[in-house]
Amino acid sequence: MKNQDILFSGLCIISLLIYPISEKDLAFTEVASVRVFDRNGYLLREILSSQEGRGQWTALEKINSRSIACAIAAEDKRFYDHHGVDPVATLRALIQNLSALQTVSGGSTITQQVVRNVYHFPRNIFFKMIEMWFAVRLEHTQSKNEILEQYFNRIPFGNQTFGIEAASQLYFGKSASDLSWAESAFLMALPKSPTFYNPYKNVDKAQKRQRFILSKLHETGQLNDDDYQRAMNEPIVLFPKSSPFDAPHFIDWILKNKSTASSDIHTTLDLPLQKEIEKIIGGQIRQLSNENVTNAAVLVVHNPTGAILAMCGSADYFSEQHDGQFNAIFSKRQPGSALKPFTYSLAFEKGYSPASLIPDVETVIPTAEGNFTPKNYDHRFHGPVRARVALACSYNVPAVRILQTLGVDALLGQLRQCGISTLDKNSDYYGHGLTLGNGEVTLFELTQAYTIFPNQGRLIRLHAIENENVSSPAVIASPQAAFLINDILSDPVARVPAFGYESPIALPFSCAAKTGTSSDFRDNWTFGYTNDFTVGVWVGNFDNSPMNDISGVTGAGPIMREIMLYLYRQSSPDKFPVPPKMKRRAVCSISGEWPHEGCVSTIQEHFIEGTEPLIACRAHSSSGKVNYTAISPIYAQWHYEDTLNDYHDVSMNRRKQFDAVRALKIVYPADGSQFKIDPDLRRDYQAIYFEALAPGGVSRIRWFINGHFYEENNIPFKKLWHLKPGKYALRAESFDKKFSDEIRFEVLP
Repeated sequence: MKNQDILFSGLCIISLLIYPISEKDLAFTEVASVRVFDRNGYLLREILSSQEGRGQWTALEKINSRSIACAIAAEDKRFYDHHGVDPVATLRALIQNLSALQTVSGGSTITQQVVRNVYHFPRNIFFKMIEMWFAVRLEHTQSKNEILEQYFNRIPFGNQTFGIEAASQLYFGKSASDLSWAESAFLMALPKSPTFYNPYKNVDKAQKRQRFILSKLHETGQLNDDDYQRAMNEPIVLFPKSSPFDAPHFIDWILKNKSTASSDIHTTLDLPLQKEIEKIIGGQIRQLSNENVTNAAVLVVHNPTGAILAMCGSADYFSEQHDGQFNAIFSKRQPGSALKPFTYSLAFEKGYSPASLIPDVETVIPTAEGNFTPKNYDHRFHGPVRARVALACSYNVPAVRILQTLGVDALLGQLRQCGISTLDKNSDYYGHGLTLGNGEVTLFELTQAYTIFPNQGRLIRLHAIENENVSSPAVIASPQAAFLINDILSDPVARVPAFGYESPIALPFSCAAKTGTSSDFRDNWTFGYTNDFTVGVWVGNFDNSPMNDISGVTGAGPIMREIMLYLYRQSSPDKFPVPPKMKRRAVCSISGEWPHEGCVSTIQEHFIEGTEPLIACRAHSSSGKVNYTAISPIYAQWHYEDTLNDYHDVSMNRRKQFDAVRALKIVYPADGSQFKIDPDLRRDYQAIYFEALAPGGVSRIRWFINGHFYEENNIPFKKLWHLKPGKYALRAESFDKKFSDEIRFEVLP
């Protein structure tokens, strides 16, 4: 062979030895797990890597010098002197293995261990040689510090952890940068044999090797006497082995719809709020179990930013019986009356005011399929109704009559602008029933739509990832129209005719609320909002079976109320701000027109400039006599007596219950109930309603607590009581004492 051939062959061999390893091979993707955090930094879930492990890349400068010293002392004391392979360690390992006639020492350098964990070569003599060759190549590809960084992020520490950061979090609940000498040595004892030294099974063996490493450092002078004694005496306190699995519906949705290229995902979710809501839902579903109610879903958002703070897709994620893993947040359901605020918002843009009088009389609308005749929930007509009362009481007929003047296309267009994509049919398909909720929406999109009202008419798209780019707000309604919706839905007096004074959606602070119930009791909703938060709640059954006379007030309403009380447990929300170009004027409480000397009562009403009444009250004569036909001949078919019973918070079905019952019965709380004082919630917010049913003819009852008179009330026999620790006997009694019932309950401190 010629000299140049020999030289060429030698150069080829050298090139083959030192040819750089590909940067792609050194990528961390196969080891990196995905960690999902809430807005407070709480770990919600860690999704294992392709190697079925946990690992997060940590720069070498964030790994303290103690851990580096322990690793080199334990695994490769000549790390800085060799070029990938340590001949002395290799020869020693060979002699030990031959003497024992089995493998007792590998002699692998830190560089070789990096290669092994990158390429996963089989463990035999042939691939050992390949490993050595790759180690030499790696030393020519990266610096010693870069190799150490690869090592500290790739080596297994047992229990499905790769890298020192994941191990430090698992075993000690802290960052690797904060490890003490004792903890650093303990962790660096594990890679030699993660199974043999598994701390959760063999902690004594792991500590024995830890002390060996500390002794090595002491012998070489890297650990002085004081630090050595302190480290040897420091107790090792392991964190319990656990895998967080919080906010499961939220995390499933994040992982399905968001990029997971980063090893860390910081979300907008508030874990303490999420956990509280899960408890609230569970309690309400248990309370309604006898009414064929099995599930609920809740979405809570921060209005100014559109950040999602909580997402519960079912009552119990782990329930196989009720398909708990199904996420009802994105399920298409009929919203019932929950769409009415959008109808009235459009009306206020078109010149209506809260004082506008709307005929709540029999209305027939011809359609291609036949006549559409809307009915109110209470099966009554209420005659001339101001828009404020019509919306607050959720009367159906006035909403339909308003939509007749606006056009179905206008409402459908606004709802789509708000992001409700599920209303994908044309306006003829829905007809005027659209305002009554005959289409299908999702809780996610309808909650987002509701945020336009506290956001002064602007739509801010909901998002779940911190610092996520959010599109600019879209203007859906004027600030003035949005304010009128806020003012009406937070008006406790306006809703009295339909819901009474002490309804489950009543709160001790300014909060707008709107309920919705599908006509067949398969879906019920409540949306509550303040300037700060919007809470959307759905209650029903995933199998689409109807509930037993459960409306948005009795089903979803209490959940919304409890969530709002929790959100404002230490403060109260500000009232909705009044935008410019608004006027406040006195009007007749009957006609909504300018009052005169014949008007029996007046109210103060808000108006967008230019929508104030133009004429004096026509309903009252100067002597005070009422004549509704003077307003419009349409009221000739309606009689005032039809509304006399409207001021009872009782649905028609509830009236039937009264008629059917033969004895007075306390229906809430149940006998033997237990309640607990929430230490974090303001005490004046912690209350329950006593509720009873009585036979027909009983119009007033008395309540007694532990034999002492508490209060009396009329139908619907509901009375608020603030929680106080103790054991109680609650008695309800009719005035003539013919009927009574008594139950016992307890309030825990």
